[in-house]
Amino acid sequence: MLGTFQDELVSVFGASIGWFVGHAILLTALVAAVLAIRERDHVIKNSGLGRSQAIDFGIFLLLTLSLFYFYSTVCGFASGPSLVVGAISTLFLRWMVTILG
Repeated sequence: MLGTFQDELVSVFGASIGWFVGHAILLTALVAAVLAIRERDHVIKNSGLGRSQAIDFGIFLLLTLSLFYFYSTVCGFASGPSLVVGAISTLFLRWMVTILG
């Protein structure tokens, strides 16, 4: 699951300790996800983020992914630059709508 990062862990720590560290990382991520899901009401209530921020983030993701698809398939850009250009274009568009009206 960790891909080449697991290979790097094995090369740094050896096979057995690298395996243990890799599994500890996965277990920690799983436990954090379970705790976040269990305590979601507490997290939502005390995070300081509201419905408007969630909608804003959702629109940002949707528009960024749409622009990423456009830049990578239609324009033929590589994936990394397409994602960066899509995110920057989305932020610029949000700025224009928010500031310039």
